[in-house]
Amino acid sequence: MAVTSTEPSLRAHAARPLRRLWYAALIALAVAPPIGAVGYMLYSGLLARETHRLVVPHDVYWDAAQLQIAYERFQNQVLLYRNGIDEDASAVRASYRLLRARLTQVSESTGLSRGNEALLNRQREIMRQLQTALDSIQFHVDQLQGDRQHTLRVIGVLRQNAPAVAELASGRRLMDVAEREAIVRDFEAKRRYLIYGGILLGVLSAAATVLLLLNGYRRTRLIEQQRAALAAEHQATRVAREAGVAKDTFLGMISHELRTPLHAIVSSVELLGLNARGDADRRIMQRLETGARHLEAQMRDLTDYARLGAGKLELRMAVFDPRELLESIVDANTPAASAKGLELRGDYVGESGPIESDPHRVRQIVTNLVTNAIKYTEAGSIDVHFARTEKRLDISVIDTGPGISREQLPLIFQEFTQLDSSSTRRFDGAGMGLAVVRGLVDLLGGKIEVSSEVGQGAAFRVSLPAASAARMPERGEQEAGAPDLRKSRVLVIDDHESIRDSLSEMLTHLGYSAVALPDVDSALAWLRANDADVILADLHMPGKDGYSFANAYRARSAPGASVPIIAVSAYAPELVDPSAVVLFFDYLLKPVRYEVLKGAVHRAVRARRRVT
Repeated sequence: MAVTSTEPSLRAHAARPLRRLWYAALIALAVAPPIGAVGYMLYSGLLARETHRLVVPHDVYWDAAQLQIAYERFQNQVLLYRNGIDEDASAVRASYRLLRARLTQVSESTGLSRGNEALLNRQREIMRQLQTALDSIQFHVDQLQGDRQHTLRVIGVLRQNAPAVAELASGRRLMDVAEREAIVRDFEAKRRYLIYGGILLGVLSAAATVLLLLNGYRRTRLIEQQRAALAAEHQATRVAREAGVAKDTFLGMISHELRTPLHAIVSSVELLGLNARGDADRRIMQRLETGARHLEAQMRDLTDYARLGAGKLELRMAVFDPRELLESIVDANTPAASAKGLELRGDYVGESGPIESDPHRVRQIVTNLVTNAIKYTEAGSIDVHFARTEKRLDISVIDTGPGISREQLPLIFQEFTQLDSSSTRRFDGAGMGLAVVRGLVDLLGGKIEVSSEVGQGAAFRVSLPAASAARMPERGEQEAGAPDLRKSRVLVIDDHESIRDSLSEMLTHLGYSAVALPDVDSALAWLRANDADVILADLHMPGKDGYSFANAYRARSAPGASVPIIAVSAYAPELVDPSAVVLFFDYLLKPVRYEVLKGAVHRAVRARRRVT
């Protein structure tokens, strides 16, 4: 099944700068409003229109007072001149010019208050009046040197406008007082703004400090929680790994312990079947054979599942004809289908010729699917389709069984899963067949899909990579004609008596002369005095095992050291030490079938005779 992998750690690392920018933006948004409020408050307080009066003092009454003083001096100077006390007419003219200058200064004053328009208008009217009055006496002031009578006109005008000058000074005094009061009020307002701003800034600083402390506390707690969660996750991972190792070890041990007695059962059933007489005996042998094959299939699934989980199942690529493989699978499963009244059909389309893949695992995938279909189909047919292309082999197994609901489809490939787990379920099984199929499909780099509806049967579709091969090995390369067996002797080494006896009986039935010994030492002692054409050695025996025997035997310098040694074991061939593979001619997995033993020993005898 297709598996999609992700890299969350790299994505999280790439997202950290964006997360930091996001946090910085949030902090800026949180701090900007209060800082803006305080800044605006300070701006409005310190840059108000009254502020410049604090740093540029201006007395509006002072100009009016200077004008009033100059007015009185000019009037006194005119009187002194008229009475002959001071006959200096130039002094009178100087006082006049000073008065005009003071009036101009008052007229150009920029410190007038804008708060009272009526008062301002009156001030302007008085200044125009005084300007007119001074203009009217300018001629008389200029003519004082020749005629003192001109002083009468000047004194009259001055006395007439004296109240206006006093009113101007008084108004300016009131304006000055109002201006100073406004400055005081403005200062007090600014002080309040500063106090309020300081209080607000202090509150914000305190709040920020509290938030920072809370954030630090929460961050510390979060780090502690993450550390605790990480430690718990590591602990759970370690426990799960240990549980997986224990499970695989248990399955491997159970497989080994059950394969040994299963070998005795299978070999005995096969020998009895070869010697069966009558239909009754053949039916009994067929039932025994069916039960033994079923048990062997369950053991194979358990073993393969454990090896798949441990990553120790290896593929053995070979060249084979998929059409012949399909025919052999259909032939092997037809008796079981016919026993239930089902029709098992095979169909091959596409390119012809050999392909390169692992024929044993392809056979196991299809056989598991067909066996599963036969188990659950009560009536109808089962179709097995092979569609061959240049680079792929597409396999379909379609049945007319009860079908699978959509809710249960994701569960069918889980190990040890029975869709009907009740005590009254109609079909038995360990729930391993489809789990092994999925693992093998993944190992081969293929894909598996299933489609089904309740009451409409199920369709399993497997697509496997399969490169075209140039040619099939010649039959002579695969299996030549049986050699003359009358003088061939086979030595069997196994610590289990039932295994020794069963292998010896099958070899005898094949026409070989069999010698069975229980341990390595007795076998080496026998070989010092006798010769063997082939040796069958169990790899796992107490004391010295098959590896020790092979090393000791190959170390001999005698010509007989070239005798082929066939390893026999209940463990999978992937578990054999790679450095020890060269010691053995072939490897047989218990239970050893009659035909498998026949082919392996025949090949070994031919290899032996070619050497000798």
